[in-house]
Amino acid sequence: MSVAPPRKKSRAVFWIATIIIGSIILATALLANDMRNLRALDARYHLGLLSGSARQPSPPAVTKAALSQTANSKPAEIAGAKSAPANPGMTAAAPPRKQATPAKSPAAAKPQSTRRSHIFDLPVDPLRGAFVRSWRITGQALCDDLSKSGLAVGQWSQSALGAGTFECSYEIQKGGNGDPSAASFFIIVRGTPTGELDNIRIKVIMPDNADGRAIGETFVDAVVLLLTETRWLDFQAALDAIGKLQDVTLQAFGAKLSFFREFRNDRSFNLQLGLERKSPEQIRTAIVFDKARWTLPSPPLAK
Repeated sequence: MSVAPPRKKSRAVFWIATIIIGSIILATALLANDMRNLRALDARYHLGLLSGSARQPSPPAVTKAALSQTANSKPAEIAGAKSAPANPGMTAAAPPRKQATPAKSPAAAKPQSTRRSHIFDLPVDPLRGAFVRSWRITGQALCDDLSKSGLAVGQWSQSALGAGTFECSYEIQKGGNGDPSAASFFIIVRGTPTGELDNIRIKVIMPDNADGRAIGETFVDAVVLLLTETRWLDFQAALDAIGKLQDVTLQAFGAKLSFFREFRNDRSFNLQLGLERKSPEQIRTAIVFDKARWTLPSPPLAK
């Protein structure tokens, strides 16, 4: 009669052996490669297993400044060694060395990437714009104001240059053609069919006689009216030079005023007032605010 071994004892031995073998495999996996897997597990679940373990300090990296300091200190160390006492039992104290500052690791030196608003970005040159001026009065309104002031420029109508140009003009002449003492005044206002102004030109001949002085008064009144209607107040600084018949040119924000004497006749003058946008930034801004390119109608200008 045979007696079978107890099954409970054999199962216990099996599970104990399995746990021991599994523990050895797990410990090998965690401790391999300088405990890299164990560190990752500790950092992932915040177990704090390695917080108390002392790590060996890494040797300080030698910087370029430390190398230059060591090279400069070699002659002094050699001189000290030559002047050391002959007694072998007496040793000279070594001069204190300045500990080299350990270099920052690449991970610590790398700046952290943080998101920020593009509002604080520096302006990009190809996308820059500029402030530009525009006419604050329509062609129809300016022609009406000139007519009320005594210059019969007529209505804002199509020009003989083509359907895309509208204008109003006025001319007065005192004296016969070819007469050197004759005085004359001519003004023309040009723009687009929608009433947007383009430029204003005045040509005046003012000889030193009664007719010339009368034409001069008409010219000054017209200039004051134009500078008032455009509301470009800084251009009013040219009134003093114009009253003294001195050449003057003012430019600001894509607008230009010029008053100059003609070369052939020292009593003949020209005044030009208009928009002149030459820089790429001014041209780009003018294109953006060009009403002909807008898909929605713009509100009417105030009269």
